Amino acid sequence: MKNHNLLEKELLEEDFESDQRNIMDYIGIVRGNLLPIILIFIISMIVTYIYIKNYTTNYRATTIVKIDKPRSGILESQSLSLNVNLSGTLERFLLNQIEVMKSYYIRDIVSRTILDSMKTVQNLKGFTFVTTKVGENEYKLLSQEALRRKLLENVKIDVKKNVDAVTVSLEGLSFHEIQMVVNIYSNVFVEYSKEINKEDLINVKKFLEVEKDKKYNELSISEVALEDFQKRSGYVVLDNQSKLLIESISNYDEKKNMAVIELKATDNELMNLKKESDKSDPSLYDYVSGKVAEPYITELQRQIAELEIKRDIDLSTTTDTRVKDKITSDARTKIEMLRKNLEEKTEVMRVGVLSETPDEKRQLSQKIFDGKLKASSLQTTIRSITDVLKKYESEFDKLPSQSIELAKLERKRKSNEKLYLALEEKYQEATINERSRLGYAELLDPGYDSIGPISPNKNLILMSGIVIGIALGLGFAFGRNYLDKSIKSPDQLEAAGASVLSWIPSFKELVEVHSPETDFIVELKPSSTVSEAFKALRTRIQYSKIEDEPIKTILVTSTIPSEGKTIVSTNLAGSFALMGKRTLLLDCDLRKPRIHNLMKSDRYPGLSDKLFENVTFEDVIRKTKLENLSYITSGTIPPNPSELLGSLQMKHLLEELKKMFDMIVIDSPPFISVTDSEILFNVCDGTILVSRANLTPFDAFIKTYKRLYKINPRNILGCVLNDFAIKSSYGYYYNYYYYYSKPSRTGKKSLS
Repeated sequence: MKNHNLLEKELLEEDFESDQRNIMDYIGIVRGNLLPIILIFIISMIVTYIYIKNYTTNYRATTIVKIDKPRSGILESQSLSLNVNLSGTLERFLLNQIEVMKSYYIRDIVSRTILDSMKTVQNLKGFTFVTTKVGENEYKLLSQEALRRKLLENVKIDVKKNVDAVTVSLEGLSFHEIQMVVNIYSNVFVEYSKEINKEDLINVKKFLEVEKDKKYNELSISEVALEDFQKRSGYVVLDNQSKLLIESISNYDEKKNMAVIELKATDNELMNLKKESDKSDPSLYDYVSGKVAEPYITELQRQIAELEIKRDIDLSTTTDTRVKDKITSDARTKIEMLRKNLEEKTEVMRVGVLSETPDEKRQLSQKIFDGKLKASSLQTTIRSITDVLKKYESEFDKLPSQSIELAKLERKRKSNEKLYLALEEKYQEATINERSRLGYAELLDPGYDSIGPISPNKNLILMSGIVIGIALGLGFAFGRNYLDKSIKSPDQLEAAGASVLSWIPSFKELVEVHSPETDFIVELKPSSTVSEAFKALRTRIQYSKIEDEPIKTILVTSTIPSEGKTIVSTNLAGSFALMGKRTLLLDCDLRKPRIHNLMKSDRYPGLSDKLFENVTFEDVIRKTKLENLSYITSGTIPPNPSELLGSLQMKHLLEELKKMFDMIVIDSPPFISVTDSEILFNVCDGTILVSRANLTPFDAFIKTYKRLYKINPRNILGCVLNDFAIKSSYGYYYNYYYYYSKPSRTGKKSLS
């Protein structure tokens, strides 16, 4: 159990260290790409500033139009629920009115009104919605058709939440202009509602006047007939049962007659609509009528009418308040459910009809649809009341023979009286409404107040620019890191199985001024962090192999050119010299030698000249300013470097040099380029493979490392990562590294 807990703890620590390494890797990527990230961010901010500066300022003007839902029927009876809910819920009614506002007819009036109001404007430059540019600083008004289409595309009409109203809004460059447009648009619709309402009221008033006079005459005749019968027969009073029956029958007679009159008015309206539709499209009326005459619509209307009549009958048979409440509640639940179903189906049907109708005929189609739906509902109501009257009339026929004639006359008089009074009431109501000329729409807010520019949202755009700039910078950094297949850090080499002896810090970060003269850093600045890194490399080389005889010849090679193997070999040789060892730096790169440049001396005589026995050791071995360090340049460039390095003379030369020096560091060509390094690899005591951070391809390095390992695993000491930017990769630890390696004011390293 104890071992298990210990193992679990170790695993947790490993996971934590792994996560920490991942975080440090991410931070290292950011640090390594800090300059391009900053540049991308600055460019993003510049683009954002230019965008905000050149973005056109937009305004929004909004008017609010209050819309009252009109009564479902102009002859609607108060005693019977003949509620023909044509538009469904209030929200549906508002949506229907929005379609009316968007109709061809309304937009045509609005566009004409706008253009008429613009005729007096001399300078059209500030108007962008109602004009079009025809030249430099020259504008002209849009045509009525173009403006009508533009209104449809740009004016937004929506239901205002929690209010029986709609909003008419428009966005544009000039608040004054768009406010004028939406104000005219709203006022046109308000005036249209008044005219429509007034026209309906005039027609209704004329119709009611005719029907009222007709019923008045019928009432007078029925009263005279009743009076004559009473005088002639002497039978003037009915019993209570007969009175109650006649009262019920007369009530339903009134309801039926009111429905008949309203149906007659509706049919008259439909006839006018048919005449209007026949002028433009003779098939429109029949098409819409056919859509409304669906059996399931009629069936739902019948069920609603029967439930309403049954409710009224049940209410008339009881005086108990609780029973009446229950009857009303139960009936309401059932009726509302049926009404909801009817509204949903008629709305779907309405949308289908309007979607298949051209824009300029859509308003007419909706009127025909509503009229036919209303007529269908009234017909269903009349049939339902007729069925109820048949039951009452069967009871009426059972009255005593001596009172039946009086009952008939009383029924006729009472029915005519109730219908006449109802028509008189409706007539007076129509007269009052006609005088007031009130429509069902009213302008609540003309939209004079401006809320200021709605775009651009400078704060939002600025924040977006900041976020995009950071995201692009980080995206570039991580994308570059993903696409860059070069070696990034010592951890990457170790993870691949390579033995890392040391990493050499970047001269750019740790040397004040970098130039070719500063490559021999252990001589120029023996106490610098770079020199310390080479000393660490020297120490690890000494303990990398445990042999009877110490390592004396060290080959320094690399995978590809420009990885810094010459710098590594020179400074490694210098670090051994600082240790007190007699050290020789041997330039075996007979193709592109660099040691002579670094030491500021001539290339010849050198190694190749000695191998051809043209010179002596005294001629080729040269001293440096650093005590214990000598070097041999490459000499004359031979035509066959590989054969020369693999010759017996080369082996003999190395043997002789081993007797003269404690340590020989050999600089050689890149391993992949030529075979020179592989030849030298087999004759040296140990080999160091140099790689350069952010330059050496990882795959090429691993291939070289495995190749050397396969030839002789004991002969490869390890690898060195050169030019490693420690500050950008391991910034947190850099402070400690720099603190312990920085010389104190006395010239000595700080130990505290």
